[in-house]
Amino acid sequence: MWTCPTCTQSFLRTHQSHSCLDKTEADFLRGKSEVTVSLYHHFLAQYRTIGDYKIHPAKTMISLAKNTRFCSIFQFGRNFLDVCLPLNQVYDNTLCFHKIGHLGDKLTNHYVRFYDKEDLNEEVLFYMRMAYEQDAEKGLRR
Repeated sequence: MWTCPTCTQSFLRTHQSHSCLDKTEADFLRGKSEVTVSLYHHFLAQYRTIGDYKIHPAKTMISLAKNTRFCSIFQFGRNFLDVCLPLNQVYDNTLCFHKIGHLGDKLTNHYVRFYDKEDLNEEVLFYMRMAYEQDAEKGLRR
């Protein structure tokens, strides 16, 4: 692991490209509805049942990382939370993703929108776990 001396973020590779920003988790939550903040904390708690991670605020999103970033919370809506899970193949045989977009040759972004805590169901947890485990495999292959 390499730690940027400027922003103190940890990365899998030495001198990995990133943005050194001073934006915090609190900056993203400031002014958001109680519903959105509650969904955010529920989402983080559910991911903690899968494994440990670090929170990495960036310019436009908050990412979760173990070895690399395996999930991004990219929109804090008035009454919803949008999350992106990069997976190593397309999973279009489910209704839990409202959008799927390719990200190069190896990963495909799968987008989930949560309006209620119940939207984070067993099926979504399955894909969250998959994204987390793909990240763990990356750490083993380095």
